[in-house]
Amino acid sequence: MLEASAVSSVLYSHSPGSRPFGDRLLEYLGFKARCHNAAAACDSISRIVSEQQKYALFRNMFPEEWTQSRTSLYRAGHYKKYSERANQLFELINEKCFPLLGLWHDDPDAEFERFSIPPLNFDLCCEEFYYEDMRASYVAGLLFYFRESEIWDFFSDKYAVSAGDFPDLSSEPHPNVWKAKQAVKTKPYSDPLKLVDHATGNPWLDSTHCQYADWYDWSRETIESLTESYRQSDRAFENLQELDGKIESDPRKVLLELITFWNHGKLP
Repeated sequence: MLEASAVSSVLYSHSPGSRPFGDRLLEYLGFKARCHNAAAACDSISRIVSEQQKYALFRNMFPEEWTQSRTSLYRAGHYKKYSERANQLFELINEKCFPLLGLWHDDPDAEFERFSIPPLNFDLCCEEFYYEDMRASYVAGLLFYFRESEIWDFFSDKYAVSAGDFPDLSSEPHPNVWKAKQAVKTKPYSDPLKLVDHATGNPWLDSTHCQYADWYDWSRETIESLTESYRQSDRAFENLQELDGKIESDPRKVLLELITFWNHGKLP
């Protein structure tokens, strides 16, 4: 990839009298094709195109930073297969858009042609839960998936209510639970159920460490979409505050309403 980076300084030179970009690119690609076998020539061209796509994304999304940048198009950055300039793009996305670096991308020798995002929701399949550290509304949502006595112990200890105070839970939720648009009164009950079920439609909230990661391409549309869904993921947990307050005020009434919504798709 560094070879591609070195080419960038030639392709992007704007010295007086320099030949058009297309002429210089064709000359370079022709030279590479003559000096390699077919497979190597294709690989070289692919790496050059990949580097240029990242620079185009950089200029398009962060024009001021691109203009002011003094990072090298030659030297390798932290991700060694990419130039310092490409690494600066990765850092800007991590800083200004969403958490990108680290975790699954902690290997500086790795290919970085596509990227994945870390899950922001609880992993129900492999995490150990401490209910006392969770929001009461999230623990209420877990009732319908784990159905463990420990969850009822939590509500019994904290709010003096038990499973015997409520109707039995249906084995499956009513279809109304998953409706995308909810009424003002049912939305506070639908939100935690979707969040616990990883059925929000938000990639940050619906992915887990236990499943294969989705991989994303370096495009402005993808970066902007993931940036917006990342901001929405913060709001998803903030939206639980309303139900938390209701549980604190009248836990018996709220749990009955949540169970009725699960069983019948409406409030009592």
